[in-house]
Amino acid sequence: MAELADALDLGSSGKPRGGSNPPSRITKLIMEKMEKIDLTITVKDVNKVEKQIQITIPADVISNALNKYYLNLRKSVKIKGFRPGKVPRSILERFYKKQVENEVVNNLINETYQQAIKEKSIRPVSQPIIDNYKLEIGTDFTYTARVEIQPEIDLKENYLGLEVEQETANVTDDDVNKYLDEMRNFHAQLKAVKEDRPIRSGDFVLIDFTGNIEGVPFKDGEVKDKLIEIKPDAFLPGFTNQLIGLRQGVNREIMVTIPEDYEQKEIAGRALTFQVSIKEIKEKIIPPLDDNFARDVGEFETLSELRENAKKEITAREKQRIANSLHNTLIQKILQNNPFEVPSSLIDKQTEYLILQARSQMKIQGVRIDSSTMIDRELKEAYRPMAEFQVKRAFLVEEIARREGIEVEESEIKQHMKILAANTGQNLNALTDNNIKEDAKKHVKSKILEGKVLAFLTEKANIKLVEKKNNA
Repeated sequence: MAELADALDLGSSGKPRGGSNPPSRITKLIMEKMEKIDLTITVKDVNKVEKQIQITIPADVISNALNKYYLNLRKSVKIKGFRPGKVPRSILERFYKKQVENEVVNNLINETYQQAIKEKSIRPVSQPIIDNYKLEIGTDFTYTARVEIQPEIDLKENYLGLEVEQETANVTDDDVNKYLDEMRNFHAQLKAVKEDRPIRSGDFVLIDFTGNIEGVPFKDGEVKDKLIEIKPDAFLPGFTNQLIGLRQGVNREIMVTIPEDYEQKEIAGRALTFQVSIKEIKEKIIPPLDDNFARDVGEFETLSELRENAKKEITAREKQRIANSLHNTLIQKILQNNPFEVPSSLIDKQTEYLILQARSQMKIQGVRIDSSTMIDRELKEAYRPMAEFQVKRAFLVEEIARREGIEVEESEIKQHMKILAANTGQNLNALTDNNIKEDAKKHVKSKILEGKVLAFLTEKANIKLVEKKNNA
């Protein structure tokens, strides 16, 4: 079993070296002249989102393709002892038989597969898996292609007028104060403690350490200049608490026993011993909330202006959160009323994308990716349900747009690109017209279409306003 391969990358012509590859331009000549082939096509359903296509190519098509290939190959190669264009086919086959047959078969598969899915109106969403084929000169050539397809959505009429609840965007003074406290913590600075005092909760401590797991030294050996915040979840369970009360310059052995249910399975339930050296104690200096702070963090003259701007930002963020929640609720209700399967390969790809985003966010936040609390398997388990929802949502949006005649105009795409260029500081010419890549353009179009469909569903829904939930 093998995935559908691209045509072989064939090198330049010249003297054969143990069967070197023939020139790739020959394939182009053959394929350009190829006409529609009289195929025998049989389609079977593997499941609701996967089909198996059996395709048979007549023997004479194979023979003709091989003849054309060798004819063009004879004009291109140079073999000692033969004049250009006069090399017998038997000699060419001696050096190139395997490569030629692979080349012809791969290109015939590519050509006939495209013809088959067009004739049978099949809409693939993944590359096909090709198997069950063997080339025998003089007989028909048969192969099978297994491919995932777009799901068929039997959308009922109950996707309009749905009853849903929507929270009100009520921003309080406490919300503003919490936002400003987060800003102050973000702009805090770490300063070395000059006085001779012990470590306290909330300090940051610079340490060196070596360690072992049940007597076996750590793989990474000695760790230098590790900065640890003194709070329970900053490092390993029970580690930071044992630093409280120690002073700079102290060396101390610290022992911790990891809980059995700890997320890092390789150390769960095991005893760890550390030889720790306290190098420096730092404390977080949080700036006072005053006019000077307002001037430092933005173009504000007073704290009052900063508060007003903070309230606007929080309100905008809340409105977006509420809108997203409403849209997800609408989509979830429609999916409950209209269940359908989606290809697993698309869920896999979206899961990997979400994990990549999560790890990127960890990096931005300063979390070491290799010591994150969830291993890859757990990340996949955590993100797969979300990925499946997003894939189903995309297909559902497309189907509703088709039914309701919702479309995206070229002018809307260009306008979106203008806004994107302005927000990112990029040159508009680099994002629009012929300079924009087709896949990027499709992405922009799908986002606009999704927004229009969600706005349409929201307009048609029966919305009941409710107070903000405490856990929101």
